[in-house]
Amino acid sequence: MAIAPDRQVFEAAASWYVQFQAEPPTLAEKNAWQLWIDSDPAHLAAWNQVEQLQRHLGTLPQDLKRRALSTGQQRRQVVKLLLLAAGTGFVGWNVQQHTSLGNVWADYKTEIGQRRDLTLADGSQIQLNTDTAIDVTFDATQRLIRLRTGEILIQTGKLGDQRPFFVETQDGRVQALGTRFSVHQLSGSTRVGVLEDRVSIQPDDDSTAARILQAGEGADFDRRHIGLIQSFTSSQAAWSNGQLIVLDARLGDVIDELQRYRRGVLHCDARARELRVSGTFRLDSTDAVLANLQASLPINVRYFTRYWVSLSHRA
Repeated sequence: MAIAPDRQVFEAAASWYVQFQAEPPTLAEKNAWQLWIDSDPAHLAAWNQVEQLQRHLGTLPQDLKRRALSTGQQRRQVVKLLLLAAGTGFVGWNVQQHTSLGNVWADYKTEIGQRRDLTLADGSQIQLNTDTAIDVTFDATQRLIRLRTGEILIQTGKLGDQRPFFVETQDGRVQALGTRFSVHQLSGSTRVGVLEDRVSIQPDDDSTAARILQAGEGADFDRRHIGLIQSFTSSQAAWSNGQLIVLDARLGDVIDELQRYRRGVLHCDARARELRVSGTFRLDSTDAVLANLQASLPINVRYFTRYWVSLSHRA
Protein backbone atom coordinates (compact mmCIF):
# COMPACT_ATOMS: atom_id res chain seq x y z
CA MET A 1 0.00 0.00 0.00
CA ALA A 2 1.43 3.41 -1.01
CA ILE A 3 2.21 5.81 1.83
CA ALA A 4 0.87 9.36 1.39
CA PRO A 5 3.20 11.91 2.99
CA ASP A 6 1.56 14.72 4.94
CA ARG A 7 2.30 18.40 4.41
CA GLN A 8 5.10 18.58 6.99
CA VAL A 9 6.94 15.56 5.56
CA PHE A 10 6.58 16.82 1.99
CA GLU A 11 7.92 20.24 2.98
CA ALA A 12 10.93 18.59 4.61
CA ALA A 13 11.64 16.56 1.46
CA ALA A 14 11.25 19.66 -0.70
CA SER A 15 13.64 21.56 1.55
CA TRP A 16 16.29 18.86 1.15
CA TYR A 17 15.84 18.88 -2.59
CA VAL A 18 16.05 22.67 -2.99
CA GLN A 19 19.12 22.77 -0.72
CA PHE A 20 20.90 20.15 -2.85
CA GLN A 21 19.95 21.96 -6.06
CA ALA A 22 21.38 25.21 -4.70
CA GLU A 23 24.83 23.87 -3.79
CA PRO A 24 26.68 20.53 -3.60
CA PRO A 25 25.99 18.83 -0.27
CA THR A 26 28.74 18.11 2.20
CA LEU A 27 29.38 14.56 3.37
CA ALA A 28 27.68 15.39 6.68
CA GLU A 29 24.63 16.69 4.80
CA LYS A 30 24.47 13.54 2.66
CA ASN A 31 24.64 11.36 5.75
CA ALA A 32 21.95 13.40 7.49
CA TRP A 33 19.73 13.18 4.41
CA GLN A 34 20.20 9.39 4.21
CA LEU A 35 19.34 9.01 7.89
CA TRP A 36 16.18 11.05 7.31
CA ILE A 37 15.22 8.92 4.27
CA ASP A 38 15.81 5.65 6.13
CA SER A 39 14.03 6.68 9.32
CA ASP A 40 10.47 6.52 7.95
CA PRO A 41 8.90 5.03 4.78
CA ALA A 42 6.85 8.23 4.46
CA HIS A 43 10.10 10.18 4.09
CA LEU A 44 11.16 8.11 1.08
CA ALA A 45 7.65 8.45 -0.39
CA ALA A 46 7.82 12.23 -0.02
CA TRP A 47 11.30 12.37 -1.59
CA ASN A 48 10.03 10.33 -4.56
CA GLN A 49 7.09 12.72 -4.96
CA VAL A 50 9.39 15.75 -4.96
CA GLU A 51 11.77 14.09 -7.41
CA GLN A 52 8.87 13.32 -9.77
CA LEU A 53 7.51 16.85 -9.47
CA GLN A 54 10.94 18.32 -10.24
CA ARG A 55 10.75 16.73 -13.69
CA HIS A 56 7.92 19.13 -14.48
CA LEU A 57 9.57 22.33 -13.20
CA GLY A 58 10.18 23.24 -16.81
CA THR A 59 6.50 24.21 -16.95
CA LEU A 60 7.11 26.97 -14.40
CA PRO A 61 8.35 30.44 -15.41
CA GLN A 62 12.12 30.69 -15.78
CA ASP A 63 12.43 33.28 -13.01
CA LEU A 64 10.86 30.85 -10.55
CA LYS A 65 13.26 28.07 -11.56
CA ARG A 66 16.25 30.37 -11.07
CA ARG A 67 15.21 30.99 -7.49
CA ALA A 68 16.00 27.35 -6.71
CA LEU A 69 19.68 28.30 -7.02
CA SER A 70 19.39 31.24 -4.65
CA THR A 71 19.71 31.21 -0.87
CA GLY A 72 17.89 31.96 2.35
CA GLN A 73 14.34 33.21 2.15
CA GLN A 74 14.15 32.69 -1.62
CA ARG A 75 14.80 28.96 -1.14
CA ARG A 76 11.93 28.82 1.31
CA GLN A 77 9.78 30.47 -1.35
CA VAL A 78 10.73 27.72 -3.81
CA VAL A 79 9.56 25.10 -1.32
CA LYS A 80 6.21 26.87 -1.23
CA LEU A 81 6.21 26.96 -5.03
CA LEU A 82 6.70 23.19 -5.10
CA LEU A 83 3.57 22.86 -2.99
CA LEU A 84 1.67 25.13 -5.36
CA ALA A 85 3.07 23.37 -8.43
CA ALA A 86 1.69 20.11 -7.07
CA GLY A 87 -1.72 21.73 -7.41
CA THR A 88 -2.68 20.75 -3.91
CA GLY A 89 -2.52 23.59 -1.43
CA PHE A 90 -2.04 20.47 0.70
CA VAL A 91 -5.54 20.35 2.04
CA GLY A 92 -5.01 16.62 1.72
CA TRP A 93 -3.49 15.12 -1.42
CA ASN A 94 -5.93 16.59 -3.96
CA VAL A 95 -4.12 17.39 -7.20
CA GLN A 96 -4.72 18.74 -10.68
CA GLN A 97 -4.71 16.48 -13.71
CA HIS A 98 -1.50 17.74 -15.34
CA THR A 99 0.86 17.18 -12.41
CA SER A 100 2.75 13.98 -11.87
CA LEU A 101 1.19 13.65 -8.42
CA GLY A 102 -2.19 13.56 -10.13
CA ASN A 103 -1.26 10.53 -12.17
CA VAL A 104 -2.65 8.27 -9.47
CA TRP A 105 -5.99 8.75 -11.26
CA ALA A 106 -4.67 7.96 -14.74
CA ASP A 107 -6.22 5.02 -16.60
CA TYR A 108 -2.79 3.47 -17.16
CA LYS A 109 0.60 4.43 -15.76
CA THR A 110 4.15 3.29 -15.11
CA GLU A 111 6.53 4.06 -12.28
CA ILE A 112 10.11 5.28 -12.70
CA GLY A 113 12.12 2.53 -14.40
CA GLN A 114 9.03 0.57 -15.44
CA ARG A 115 7.59 -0.07 -18.94
CA ARG A 116 4.19 -1.45 -19.87
CA ASP A 117 2.48 -2.87 -23.00
CA LEU A 118 -1.24 -2.40 -23.68
CA THR A 119 -3.63 -3.67 -26.36
CA LEU A 120 -6.75 -1.51 -26.79
CA ALA A 121 -10.24 -2.52 -27.89
CA ASP A 122 -9.58 -1.50 -31.52
CA GLY A 123 -6.42 -3.62 -31.68
CA SER A 124 -4.07 -0.66 -31.24
CA GLN A 125 -0.95 -1.39 -29.23
CA ILE A 126 0.58 1.16 -26.87
CA GLN A 127 3.89 0.88 -25.04
CA LEU A 128 4.36 3.15 -22.02
CA ASN A 129 7.89 4.24 -21.17
CA THR A 130 9.19 5.08 -17.70
CA ASP A 131 7.17 7.47 -15.50
CA THR A 132 4.27 7.71 -17.97
CA ALA A 133 0.53 8.17 -17.48
CA ILE A 134 -2.29 8.12 -20.02
CA ASP A 135 -6.09 8.23 -20.19
CA VAL A 136 -8.00 6.35 -22.90
CA THR A 137 -11.36 7.56 -24.25
CA PHE A 138 -13.10 5.67 -27.05
CA ASP A 139 -16.55 6.98 -28.01
CA ALA A 140 -18.78 7.13 -31.07
CA THR A 141 -16.75 9.86 -32.78
CA GLN A 142 -13.11 9.31 -31.87
CA ARG A 143 -10.35 7.25 -30.28
CA LEU A 144 -8.47 9.53 -27.90
CA ILE A 145 -5.32 8.96 -25.85
CA ARG A 146 -4.49 11.74 -23.40
CA LEU A 147 -0.80 11.72 -22.51
CA ARG A 148 -0.53 13.20 -19.03
CA THR A 149 3.22 12.70 -18.63
CA GLY A 150 5.99 10.59 -20.11
CA GLU A 151 6.39 8.84 -23.45
CA ILE A 152 4.41 6.34 -25.52
CA LEU A 153 4.92 4.31 -28.70
CA ILE A 154 1.73 3.55 -30.63
CA GLN A 155 0.88 1.04 -33.34
CA THR A 156 -2.64 1.83 -34.47
CA GLY A 157 -5.08 -1.03 -34.93
CA LYS A 158 -5.60 -2.87 -38.22
CA LEU A 159 -9.28 -3.73 -37.64
CA GLY A 160 -10.70 -1.14 -40.05
CA ASP A 161 -11.97 1.23 -37.33
CA GLN A 162 -12.98 4.46 -39.12
CA ARG A 163 -12.99 6.71 -36.05
CA PRO A 164 -10.05 9.17 -36.03
CA PHE A 165 -7.22 8.31 -33.63
CA PHE A 166 -5.78 11.22 -31.60
CA VAL A 167 -3.10 11.67 -28.96
CA GLU A 168 -3.67 14.77 -26.86
CA THR A 169 -0.82 16.42 -24.92
CA GLN A 170 -0.43 19.66 -23.00
CA ASP A 171 0.56 21.34 -26.28
CA GLY A 172 -1.96 20.09 -28.82
CA ARG A 173 -3.12 17.04 -30.75
CA VAL A 174 -1.42 14.42 -32.88
CA GLN A 175 -3.62 12.51 -35.32
CA ALA A 176 -2.55 9.08 -36.52
CA LEU A 177 -2.96 8.46 -40.23
CA GLY A 178 -2.54 4.68 -40.13
CA THR A 179 0.82 4.57 -38.44
CA ARG A 180 3.42 3.64 -35.84
CA PHE A 181 4.71 6.67 -33.95
CA SER A 182 6.00 7.96 -30.62
CA VAL A 183 4.86 10.92 -28.51
CA HIS A 184 6.94 12.31 -25.64
CA GLN A 185 5.65 15.01 -23.28
CA LEU A 186 8.61 17.26 -22.49
CA SER A 187 8.69 20.30 -20.23
CA GLY A 188 6.91 22.95 -22.28
CA SER A 189 6.75 21.02 -25.55
CA THR A 190 5.85 17.70 -27.18
CA ARG A 191 8.18 15.52 -29.28
CA VAL A 192 6.72 13.35 -32.05
CA GLY A 193 8.54 10.76 -34.16
CA VAL A 194 7.08 8.66 -36.98
CA LEU A 195 8.27 5.14 -37.82
CA GLU A 196 5.52 4.13 -40.28
CA ASP A 197 3.06 6.04 -42.49
CA ARG A 198 2.10 9.58 -41.36
CA VAL A 199 0.79 11.72 -38.51
CA SER A 200 -0.70 15.21 -38.37
CA ILE A 201 0.40 17.68 -35.66
CA GLN A 202 -1.95 20.45 -34.49
CA PRO A 203 -0.82 22.95 -31.80
CA ASP A 204 -3.60 24.05 -29.44
CA ASP A 205 -3.32 27.83 -29.95
CA ASP A 206 -2.69 28.07 -33.71
CA SER A 207 -5.08 26.28 -36.05
CA THR A 208 -3.00 27.36 -39.07
CA ALA A 209 0.17 25.61 -37.88
CA ALA A 210 -0.87 22.01 -38.62
CA ARG A 211 1.78 19.87 -40.30
CA ILE A 212 2.09 16.34 -41.66
CA LEU A 213 5.08 14.20 -40.63
CA GLN A 214 6.12 11.29 -42.84
CA ALA A 215 7.84 8.05 -41.80
CA GLY A 216 11.39 8.78 -40.67
CA GLU A 217 10.53 12.33 -39.57
CA GLY A 218 10.16 13.90 -36.15
CA ALA A 219 9.49 17.35 -34.69
CA ASP A 220 8.93 19.19 -31.42
CA PHE A 221 5.94 21.48 -30.98
CA ASP A 222 4.46 23.70 -28.29
CA ARG A 223 1.04 25.33 -28.04
CA ARG A 224 1.80 27.85 -30.80
CA HIS A 225 4.64 26.57 -32.97
CA ILE A 226 5.99 23.47 -34.68
CA GLY A 227 9.78 23.19 -34.79
CA LEU A 228 12.02 22.09 -37.62
CA ILE A 229 11.52 18.61 -39.01
CA GLN A 230 14.31 16.24 -37.94
CA SER A 231 15.16 12.68 -38.87
CA PHE A 232 13.68 9.98 -36.64
CA THR A 233 14.94 6.40 -36.58
CA SER A 234 14.01 3.20 -34.80
CA SER A 235 17.04 3.59 -32.50
CA GLN A 236 15.31 6.61 -30.96
CA ALA A 237 12.46 4.32 -29.90
CA ALA A 238 14.76 1.53 -28.70
CA TRP A 239 13.49 2.11 -25.15
CA SER A 240 10.51 -0.03 -26.19
CA ASN A 241 12.96 -2.96 -26.21
CA GLY A 242 14.64 -1.83 -22.98
CA GLN A 243 17.61 -0.28 -24.78
CA LEU A 244 19.31 3.08 -25.03
CA ILE A 245 21.28 3.33 -28.30
CA VAL A 246 23.65 6.28 -28.77
CA LEU A 247 26.30 7.16 -31.35
CA ASP A 248 28.91 9.79 -30.49
CA ALA A 249 26.58 11.39 -27.93
CA ARG A 250 27.51 13.74 -25.09
CA LEU A 251 27.85 11.84 -21.83
CA GLY A 252 25.76 14.53 -20.19
CA ASP A 253 22.86 13.78 -22.52
CA VAL A 254 23.21 10.05 -21.84
CA ILE A 255 23.16 10.65 -18.08
CA ASP A 256 20.09 12.88 -18.40
CA GLU A 257 18.35 10.04 -20.24
CA LEU A 258 19.41 7.45 -17.66
CA GLN A 259 18.06 9.71 -14.90
CA ARG A 260 14.57 9.09 -16.27
CA TYR A 261 14.91 5.38 -15.37
CA ARG A 262 16.14 5.61 -11.77
CA ARG A 263 15.05 7.29 -8.57
CA GLY A 264 17.13 9.82 -6.71
CA VAL A 265 19.90 12.12 -7.95
CA LEU A 266 22.30 11.24 -10.77
CA HIS A 267 24.84 14.06 -11.00
CA CYS A 268 27.52 14.54 -13.66
CA ASP A 269 30.14 17.31 -13.46
CA ALA A 270 30.71 19.77 -16.31
CA ARG A 271 33.94 18.22 -17.67
CA ALA A 272 32.52 14.71 -17.70
CA ARG A 273 29.35 15.88 -19.44
CA GLU A 274 31.36 16.85 -22.54
CA LEU A 275 32.88 13.39 -23.07
CA ARG A 276 31.59 11.45 -26.08
CA VAL A 277 30.08 7.99 -25.86
CA SER A 278 28.67 5.35 -28.21
CA GLY A 279 27.00 2.08 -27.37
CA THR A 280 23.87 0.09 -26.63
CA PHE A 281 22.86 0.07 -22.96
CA ARG A 282 20.23 -1.86 -20.99
CA LEU A 283 17.75 0.46 -19.33
CA ASP A 284 16.68 -2.25 -16.87
CA SER A 285 20.07 -2.06 -15.14
CA THR A 286 21.28 1.52 -14.90
CA ASP A 287 23.89 0.55 -12.29
CA ALA A 288 25.46 -1.82 -14.83
CA VAL A 289 25.42 0.98 -17.41
CA LEU A 290 27.25 3.29 -14.99
CA ALA A 291 29.85 0.58 -14.34
CA ASN A 292 30.30 0.14 -18.09
CA LEU A 293 30.77 3.88 -18.56
CA GLN A 294 33.34 4.02 -15.77
CA ALA A 295 35.29 1.17 -17.38
CA SER A 296 35.34 2.78 -20.82
CA LEU A 297 35.64 6.50 -20.05
CA PRO A 298 37.95 8.62 -17.84
CA ILE A 299 35.32 9.07 -15.14
CA ASN A 300 34.76 8.09 -11.53
CA VAL A 301 31.32 6.92 -10.39
CA ARG A 302 30.71 7.44 -6.67
CA TYR A 303 27.70 6.09 -4.77
CA PHE A 304 27.10 8.29 -1.74
CA THR A 305 23.83 6.41 -1.21
CA ARG A 306 21.73 4.28 -3.52
CA TYR A 307 19.71 7.43 -4.23
CA TRP A 308 22.67 9.75 -4.76
CA VAL A 309 25.27 8.97 -7.45
CA SER A 310 27.92 11.35 -8.76
CA LEU A 311 30.03 11.11 -11.94
CA SER A 312 33.22 13.16 -12.20
CA HIS A 313 35.99 13.49 -14.76
CA ARG A 314 39.07 11.49 -13.79
CA ALA A 315 42.27 13.54 -13.97
